[in-house]
Amino acid sequence: MRVVRTYTGGKLLDRMQGITPGTDGNRPEEWVASTITSRYADDPNAGLSIIDDGGDTRRYLRELIATDSTAYLGTAHVATFGESMGFLAKLIDSDKRLNIQTHPDNGKAMEYFNSPFGKTEAWYIIDTRIIEDQEPYIYLGFKPGITKDNWVKWIKEQDIEALEASLHRIPVKKGDVFLVESGMPHAIGTGCFLAEIQEPTDFTFRVEKMMNGSVPYPEEVYHQGIGYEKMFECFHYDAYTLEELLAQTRIQPREKSRSEGHVLLELLSDRHTTRFAMDKLTVTGTCSLDPTDTFSTAVVLAGEGMLSHAGSTISVSRSTELFLPVTTEPLQWESTGIEPLEVLVFYPPKG
Repeated sequence: MRVVRTYTGGKLLDRMQGITPGTDGNRPEEWVASTITSRYADDPNAGLSIIDDGGDTRRYLRELIATDSTAYLGTAHVATFGESMGFLAKLIDSDKRLNIQTHPDNGKAMEYFNSPFGKTEAWYIIDTRIIEDQEPYIYLGFKPGITKDNWVKWIKEQDIEALEASLHRIPVKKGDVFLVESGMPHAIGTGCFLAEIQEPTDFTFRVEKMMNGSVPYPEEVYHQGIGYEKMFECFHYDAYTLEELLAQTRIQPREKSRSEGHVLLELLSDRHTTRFAMDKLTVTGTCSLDPTDTFSTAVVLAGEGMLSHAGSTISVSRSTELFLPVTTEPLQWESTGIEPLEVLVFYPPKG
């Protein structure tokens, strides 16, 4: 489901989805196998994924799960999280820097929004592009010497140069992985096409009122309805040297399994966080992957092929999104195209 946001982009996402010509616009995000709605969309169902089961009836994934959440999500997951999948995955393609922002941690989310989930997130860089001679980058984490008083003052003055200078600017490249804990200030820069896995909320505190020279949004878009003073309390004012920051946030993928027909990389696991996990599967021939103890969602980044499970087979290709219920049967993958079949797989939190 493509979703309208407060920034622009989407050209690389268009190309991935076979939309020609690819253009940048106001729908720069694809929410993957989503059961979450966008907080400020006019359409109350914006963000919800529609399942394709070969029938004529329009049905949301959220409705399907509700018919038998234990069968789809697993007994252990439902015991802890109910019908919530416990995470949301997105594809994000920015042609301009996003607003400098943060998200509430679990304590603040419960206090201010009565939500058990905050919005810790992680990014996998799918691809990049140079825009107006700017190499792709992200802003992440406070530099040493930044205090809450500094930060609040510069927000109130809308001193964008000072706000930017307060954060580490980090060049990024294809294949990089970052874990961004809730409360840490950050911004995705220009030219980043990435996958984001996050806790399943849409709470975002934004600090720039004239983003990209546009007309300001209603105040609630910035402080999410709780007021600016409470918003300021949601930032974590820990400061880091660049080395300290990268040691905490940049994740090194590692190999989970390999055969003649596949490589499975762990991008993020419970070694890093209990809130979600993410793998990248590359198939060059055929492979059989043993079942995990949970459900997952997935998106095909490249190639084409077949996915078989329990006697059923479907074709998959670039941009195919999948909801993979909990199972005791292996998944059989086959690459049938010229280029390898590449799949990102997203997993829920540990109960």
